[in-house]
Amino acid sequence: MKTTFRPTASSIQSGVTLVELLISITIGLVLLSAIGLAYVNSTNITRQRENQSELNDPASMVLSMLRRDISAAGYVDIFDTDNSSNLPQAGTIFVPGSEQLRNLYVRATTLSDGTAVTGSTPFTQFFPGLSPIFGCDGDMNGTPYDISITPGPATLACGTASTTKHTLQIAYQAASTAAPPTATAAAQYSLLAATAAAAVTAGEGRDCNQQSLTAAPAGATPAREAKFVINRYFVAENSSDHVNELYCSGSGNSTAQPLVRGVEEFVLRYQTAAPGTVPAVGAPWLSAPNAQQQYASAATVAASALGWSNVTAVEVCIVSATVDTGGAAAATGTAVLQPKRPTCERETTGSNIGNFKADVNRATGDNRLWKRFTSVTTVRNAIFASPL
Repeated sequence: MKTTFRPTASSIQSGVTLVELLISITIGLVLLSAIGLAYVNSTNITRQRENQSELNDPASMVLSMLRRDISAAGYVDIFDTDNSSNLPQAGTIFVPGSEQLRNLYVRATTLSDGTAVTGSTPFTQFFPGLSPIFGCDGDMNGTPYDISITPGPATLACGTASTTKHTLQIAYQAASTAAPPTATAAAQYSLLAATAAAAVTAGEGRDCNQQSLTAAPAGATPAREAKFVINRYFVAENSSDHVNELYCSGSGNSTAQPLVRGVEEFVLRYQTAAPGTVPAVGAPWLSAPNAQQQYASAATVAASALGWSNVTAVEVCIVSATVDTGGAAAATGTAVLQPKRPTCERETTGSNIGNFKADVNRATGDNRLWKRFTSVTTVRNAIFASPL
C-alpha cells in the first residue's frame, strides 16, 4: 500500500521576503549609526571638557599665585627689629624731621626746596635699588638670586623687548629661615622664628619655588638679613618639547621652575596714582591724591617721574593653549568652532585705543583650543597717606 506524506502547517519552511530583509538591515544600520554617533559626540564633549579644564585649572592657580604675590609686594614689618640698630624698622622709614622720608607716603615729584624726587618706597629703604614691583615689556636681565647675593644696591634692567611676552618681578619681606642673632633677641623680631629649625618647620620665608631664602651677603649696605623674597615671572620655551611655559625664578635659587604649560602670551599693564603735592611751609602733609591714571606699559612707568614707586595696581593678561606637539586637534571641530585665537595685545591708536585687538589667525596646522584670562590686583602696600 502506498502512503502519501502531506506536510502540516507547522512543518512547512517559513522565512521573510527580500523586502523585509532589506528593511531589517536598514533599521539595524540606522541604530548602529545612532549609537556610534552618540558615542563619538559623547567622547568629543568629554574631550572638550578636558580641554577647558586643561586651560582653566592651571590659569586659576597661577593667577591666584600672582594675586597673592602682588598683594604682598612692598611689605615690610615695621615692628621687626633692625639687626644693625636693634630698633624697630619703623625708625628707618619715618623720621619726623626728614622731608625725604615723609615723601615716601606723599610721593611728590619735587620737595619744598625744589629737589627732584626720583621715587622711592618704604621697602626700598631696606633693600636699596629694589622696587616692590618692577616689570619689563620683554625680557629682564639678571636673576633674583643674583640680586639677593649682591652686596650693593640692586640693579634692575630690561632686555629684549616683546609685545606678547613680558616679565614681572615682585619683592617683599617674609619670615627669615635663619635664627635670630641671639636667643634674647628672638622676642624682638616680629616675623623671625626663635630658631632656624623652627623657621624651616613653619615653612615661612620661601620664594615662589619653595626655596629657602639665601643668606645675606657680607658688606651689604644697609646690612640685611635673609628675609626678602624676590619672585620673577616670565614665559620661556621648554627646550625638550618646545612648549611655551610660564616660569618663576626666585631669590632662593638660581634655577627657574615652570609653573604652567601652554602659556603663549603674558602681557602686563600697570596703574599708577597721580603724584602728591608738597605743602607750604608750616602746613600739614596731606595724603596723596587718590586719582588713578590710565593703565601704562612698563616703559611708560619707568620713564615717569616717580617710576615704579607709583604703581598701585597690576593688570595681568594670559593667553593659553592646550598642549599638543603633534598638530592634532584638541577635540574634533575645535579649529572650526574657533577659527581665530585671542591675543593680549591692545589697540594703540584710533577709537578703540586700549581695547584688545581682534582675534588673530591661527598658524598653519594649529588646531589647539585657545583662551584668554585677565586679572587686576591692587598693590596693597603702595601707601599714599601721610603718617602724621
